[in-house]
Amino acid sequence: MAQAPVTDQLALLKVAELDSRIARLERENTKHPLREKLGVMMNTAAARARSKQDAQTKVGQAQDALAAAEATTSSLQAQIADKESKLNSGVGLTSRDLLVLQSEIESLRKSLDAASDAEFEALEAVEKAEGLVGKFTAQIADLKDQILADRSDLEDAVATIVTEQEELRAQRSVIFDPLAEELKKIYDHSRASGGYAVMGMRPNGMTGAGVTLSPVEVAQIKALPPEQIYLSEDYDAIVVRLPE
Repeated sequence: MAQAPVTDQLALLKVAELDSRIARLERENTKHPLREKLGVMMNTAAARARSKQDAQTKVGQAQDALAAAEATTSSLQAQIADKESKLNSGVGLTSRDLLVLQSEIESLRKSLDAASDAEFEALEAVEKAEGLVGKFTAQIADLKDQILADRSDLEDAVATIVTEQEELRAQRSVIFDPLAEELKKIYDHSRASGGYAVMGMRPNGMTGAGVTLSPVEVAQIKALPPEQIYLSEDYDAIVVRLPE
């Protein structure tokens, strides 16, 4: 059976306490609220970037529509001006020709009114799309500023956690390294398996892990030589007998 000095077994409880603190700090690191917040903001910024791109596409489409509407309006204005010039001069025109010109001019003016309305709507569409681009640009800038600020805060928090972990690991090394090799091997294996790893047992069978061992198991442990390492199969943990 594996053995280790009683002092080593008692020291292992301190190692387990340090390991627990190191693990807790690691959870604080990986689950830090700023990580989730940053993730949400980065996703939001990406969504805003896509929306901005869509708005920019709409700006281009609206500008094309506006250019077409302006061209239509300009063409109609030119046609009206030409026909009015002919009407006013009256050169070579019969009475019937004059009536036809007047009718054509009236029809063109109606078309011009409709074209002007379409041009105004196209201009509004351009302004609306450009407004969306401006809004999304401002939102993205604000998000980037907040991301930079929160990322800096997270880096500071992580640096503090890492420093504390390094200090705890240094303390752990001082205690753990000199321990009996067999004890360290069993402890590391128990930790890797996800068990309690190690627990101190009071004479009444109560443990610091909140587990009460059965009277039979307590009797078995007490009957062992003090140096013998006892591994509880139920909890996959080294049971260290605490002093009376």
